[in-house]
Amino acid sequence: ANKRRALGAFVHFSVGVAAIHLLGSETRVRVEVWMPAQAAAPLVASTSFRPRPQRRASPRAGRSRVRDGMGASCSTSGATSATSPEVITTAAGQKFERIPPADDGGKIVVALGKFDAMHRGHAELARRASRMGSPILMSFGGMAEVLGWESKLPVVAPGDRARVLDAWKETCEGKTVREHVIPFADIRRMSPEEFVSTLKDIGVGGVVAGANYRFGFKAAGTADTLLELGETLGVDVSIVDLLPANEPGDEGVASPAGYENTPQVSSTRVRSCLAQGDVTQAARLLGRPHSLVLRMKGCTGGGRFPLGAAVNQYPAAGRYDAAVVGCDGVRSDVTAAVTVMGDGDGEIVLEGWDVADGLDGDDVCVEFVGPAADV
Repeated sequence: ANKRRALGAFVHFSVGVAAIHLLGSETRVRVEVWMPAQAAAPLVASTSFRPRPQRRASPRAGRSRVRDGMGASCSTSGATSATSPEVITTAAGQKFERIPPADDGGKIVVALGKFDAMHRGHAELARRASRMGSPILMSFGGMAEVLGWESKLPVVAPGDRARVLDAWKETCEGKTVREHVIPFADIRRMSPEEFVSTLKDIGVGGVVAGANYRFGFKAAGTADTLLELGETLGVDVSIVDLLPANEPGDEGVASPAGYENTPQVSSTRVRSCLAQGDVTQAARLLGRPHSLVLRMKGCTGGGRFPLGAAVNQYPAAGRYDAAVVGCDGVRSDVTAAVTVMGDGDGEIVLEGWDVADGLDGDDVCVEFVGPAADV
């Protein structure tokens, strides 16, 4: 399974011959294009994308997928225009999709970050952006692959992100919070000034970031740099203070190997809580219970799922009070027993629930409330 495959082709253009190379697997494809440029060095460009699975994303009503694109900039989730996005060329010669306008025609304001956990700090960035205009979470795809980081399950399942964004509307002046993803490989070598200039070129009128935000090649830009460049380039910039994560009793708690209890609310801190099985603290950081999405096709009956059926990060081994949430919003209280073996195998058992209880769709959504009463 997951065998790597390659495919090559040559395409003739008026300026020469382009070599197109596809390398990847069933889960990820990389596209490389080589074209000789006239009176210049050869032009080499590449991008990567994940083949879209032929399955429904989620059992919950109102969810939408973040659409992946093969251009320099991915499509915006929740875009209001049905027309093809406009492609612009920056001063540096790169091509990016212009962000589609909002229904109300408001100024596009992007909140910058990774937005893996979609925690309370991220919600605060979205709130600030909504006060300035039409809010969009802007993140950069493929960072792990480009930087060689270990691949991890996301904190929030891709098909569950729309539900979280919808819940944020109440504190975002009723505005829809969209998402826009740009491949990290296309911006990683930009200077801070080139990065902010590119944002302006694709239609951004305002930027919101946390006080510890770094950007530009080798993280040369800081929050202060962002404020200075915004004033120079005519982009409104707002910096948001970090939210403290600790409450009495949280300080000094040891983190599992490979995790960190950061002093501020962060995706890293949420992952650390889940790795410790502290779903109560994770919920406090997230501003909602942690939701785990399980693929129904992995269910072996009796509410038993192998760990491989998990779409996003599951908590540490233990027993938890939880609820299975149907597409109609109806909750069924269960006890979720998570077992993790030394070799990474294990299972998640939803005690008191079975597939016979009935759920539409391909996925099961489980909300973790706290430790089980019998623990």
